Amino acid sequence: SSSVVATSSSSSSSSAAAAEVVDWGAGIRGAWDISESGALSLLTAFLSSSTGLAAYEAARSYADGRSVSHLSPYLHWGQLSVRLMWQRMKIAKAQSLSKTFHRRLVWRDLAYWQLHHWPTMAAQPIRTLYRDVEWSSGPEAAQHLAAWKQGRTGFPLMDAGMRELWSTGWMQQSVRMVAAAFLTEYLHLPWAEGAAWFHDCLVDADLAINSMMWQSAGKSGL
Repeated sequence: SSSVVATSSSSSSSSAAAAEVVDWGAGIRGAWDISESGALSLLTAFLSSSTGLAAYEAARSYADGRSVSHLSPYLHWGQLSVRLMWQRMKIAKAQSLSKTFHRRLVWRDLAYWQLHHWPTMAAQPIRTLYRDVEWSSGPEAAQHLAAWKQGRTGFPLMDAGMRELWSTGWMQQSVRMVAAAFLTEYLHLPWAEGAAWFHDCLVDADLAINSMMWQSAGKSGL
C-alpha cells in the first residue's frame, strides 16, 4: 500500500513538474522561418521593397527595426551564402542606395580579422590596459545585472529591447548599443557579462561580431 502511495505521489510530482516546463523556444520559432527558402525570400523582399534597402540609410536607426534586413541569423547559420548575398546586392545597386548596408559585410570580415588576432576577445580586452578597470561588484551589482538581463530596469526602451531579445532571439542594432551602454556606463558592469548574455540569447550570436560590438561598448576595442 505504501509503495502504491509513493508511486502515485511520484507520478503526481512528475506531472506537476511537466506542467511547469516553459517552452522558451516558442517565441523564437514563431519569429523566424528557419529555412533556406525563408532566408532567400527575406533577402529578395529587403532588396526590392521600398521599405527595405531603399529606406535603410534613413530609417536604419529606428528601434522598431522598420527597415532592417533581419538577415544576420541566416548568414550566421548558413541558410544564406555571403557570396550570394553580395552578388544580389550588386545587382540591386546596394552601394548607391545605402553605403552603410553595403559596408555591413565588410565589417563582418573585420570582426573575423579581429578574432583571428585576438582569440580571447570575447572575454578579455583587446587593449590590455583596460583589464584594470574596476567594475561594480557585490550583491547590488548582481541584482542590477539580473534586472538588466530580464528587462526590469525601469527604463522602457532598455527593458523592451531585453525582453525582445529573450522572446525572439533578436534585437535591432541601435537598441543593442543602448543595452550595451546602459550596462557598462550607467550600471558600470563588465562588458564581458553583456557579451556572454547576448551570445547565449541571440539567434545571430556570432562570436566575432558580438565580441567586437561589446569591445566597443567597453571602450577596449580597436
